[in-house]
Amino acid sequence: MDSELPPTSQHDSGPARAEAQPGSFPADIFDNLLATAGRASPLTQFFLFIYQMLGLRLGLDLSVIMALLGVLWVTINIGGQGYTLVNAFIENHLMHSVTVPHDDEIYDHVMAWLSKQERVIKTSRLVAKTVKNDDCDDKDLENKLDFPDDGDENPDQQRLNVLKLISRVRHQYFPAIGVTSFWHKNRYFAVRRSKVVVITTTSPFPLETNMEEIKISCLWSSRAPIDKLLLEAKEMYYCEMMKKTRIYRPEIMDHPSRPCSWRLAARRPKRSKESIILPETIKDSLMADIREFLMTKTERWYTVHDIPWRRGYLLSGPPGTGKTSLVAAIAARFHLDIYTLNLTEPNMTDAGLLRLFRALPRRCMVLIEDIDVSGVLQSNGDSKVVERNRGTTNRRAMITESFSFSGLLNAIDGVAAQEGRILIMTTNRPELLDEALIRPGRVDFKVEFHNATKEQSAALFCRMYGDSTSLKPNKPASKGIEDQNNDKVSLSPEEITELSEAFSKKIPDRLCSPAEIQEFLLSRKLDSQKAVDEVESWVEKMKEQKSSGSN
Repeated sequence: MDSELPPTSQHDSGPARAEAQPGSFPADIFDNLLATAGRASPLTQFFLFIYQMLGLRLGLDLSVIMALLGVLWVTINIGGQGYTLVNAFIENHLMHSVTVPHDDEIYDHVMAWLSKQERVIKTSRLVAKTVKNDDCDDKDLENKLDFPDDGDENPDQQRLNVLKLISRVRHQYFPAIGVTSFWHKNRYFAVRRSKVVVITTTSPFPLETNMEEIKISCLWSSRAPIDKLLLEAKEMYYCEMMKKTRIYRPEIMDHPSRPCSWRLAARRPKRSKESIILPETIKDSLMADIREFLMTKTERWYTVHDIPWRRGYLLSGPPGTGKTSLVAAIAARFHLDIYTLNLTEPNMTDAGLLRLFRALPRRCMVLIEDIDVSGVLQSNGDSKVVERNRGTTNRRAMITESFSFSGLLNAIDGVAAQEGRILIMTTNRPELLDEALIRPGRVDFKVEFHNATKEQSAALFCRMYGDSTSLKPNKPASKGIEDQNNDKVSLSPEEITELSEAFSKKIPDRLCSPAEIQEFLLSRKLDSQKAVDEVESWVEKMKEQKSSGSN
């Protein structure tokens, strides 16, 4: 029986071993595919081409490469899932987080602080933002300007290179949408900046609003590092704002279901009390009253006596007499933010006005300018057409049914009215205001402004020419220009005082407003003698204009 078995040879041992190993990758499968490559699909032909390049020409075993790629794919997927689980465990159990919405002032504090951190602005993903003119203090502004001599016939006509100034406007970097991590004071922080969609369902038609928020996380056993970071950001923000007065305006939404809110409109350099040319009795009495109201002991006194801690002021007088300027000086003196309110907003409603007053912070200033032209003149009726006057210009306006006089009174001193705020209303014609609006309790202090006296005219002159040395250009176009400018600003204080007395004697009392006199001086700001020589003819023109009622 053994003789009937076919003999085996050594040449058949290789294929026999290959067939005897189930699960192994056939070594000749690609050779067989190459033999039938002409009948294969384009994808298969491309695969075989790669095999020829790697296997036949480079001597690489494609089966090993495919196995390694499979192991790599599994490793990446398992590693990614493991990283997600570990990261979620760290965030949920080892890190503390605080979320700040976009409409809160803390958001501005944190973003401003992040833009000043070297570790943050050196990351690879940032957002660039142009620095607005009112957000920066450029001390080297004059060095960035050119006063080239273009060969004009008059060498004094110097051209300001504004384009060069615009091209050098600074920019700031902020964290981009996503996660930004950094170390601060030996603590690991992660800031996630994201956009969320807020759906308002208070109306029959739900509205979607895109909002932004930041989530501050810290790898620590408590929230203390985040509290310190927020406090540091707040201190830095307000230290930079010490030289600025922040002005807020209402953001009136065009849909009743969207609430009204305050938005930062501008930052302005603080105005000093000395820059306001008014009788000292007016400034001192008003400043003293506001100082006493803002004191902590005054707040306690109001609370003990069950009196609402609010204060109202009415500034009345002709246009240009310094009402708004005094408000700016008061805000700068006591570091108050100004919340300006325009009652003629087309979408202003009673509910929106009440919401704006409720959103006011403590110790702030609410300014309603020219309330005599805002339409709030009478208390009878919720919808009416009223005659509004500003100076000699008549205008008509409609108060819609959505905004009423009673709504304004309720917002000012209603049951739910905010306390701790200062309300200042300005008017050119106080006789047009309703008595209910300016009664005691709503208006506690009245200040009447007048046109300029001789003393005010002299003070305006001294203020205009008393510090004129700063007007000399740093880079004059020629020597002649420098000599001419030196001649114009070389007056001594005694000479300026003498000229101011001569100037003020030529202007009658109460004829012109301080703004009109300042406008006259501004057009002659480099030549004080010219202002004195031409003031008489200007006064005659002003008399004619005022007598004819054209101004």
